[in-house]
Amino acid sequence: MTDRDDFDKIVEGLDLDLSFPDEPADPAPTREDSQLEWAPEDDDPPEVEEPFYRRVDPVPLLPRSRSVLIAWAALLCAPLALVAATMFGVFLDRAILAGAALIFVAAAIYLILQLPEHGPSRRDWPDDGAVL
Repeated sequence: MTDRDDFDKIVEGLDLDLSFPDEPADPAPTREDSQLEWAPEDDDPPEVEEPFYRRVDPVPLLPRSRSVLIAWAALLCAPLALVAATMFGVFLDRAILAGAALIFVAAAIYLILQLPEHGPSRRDWPDDGAVL
């Protein structure tokens, strides 16, 4: 046998039960068996588990703020206008291309800054961020 290393020293003190059962576990109950467990004469119906999430009211489709709506329009329309100009063979000046790029970047930054903060100031912080 070879010299004992650190792993063997760690494992020697563990009581590991590596025996396996000779017989398989009980089969899963069938639908008929599960129906027999709760009889109609019982007064209490089976308990229903509560969901592990909190319900959040749905957000309206259109934003309430006019500036957010304008930012979304700028974010979507600037690249679409460049694609449409390219498809129709219209050559644009560099100033127009730079303006469209700046409008897109400014709208994206504005929308990112409008996101709600999920920090220590909120009552449900720290949160995993899941919203249904």
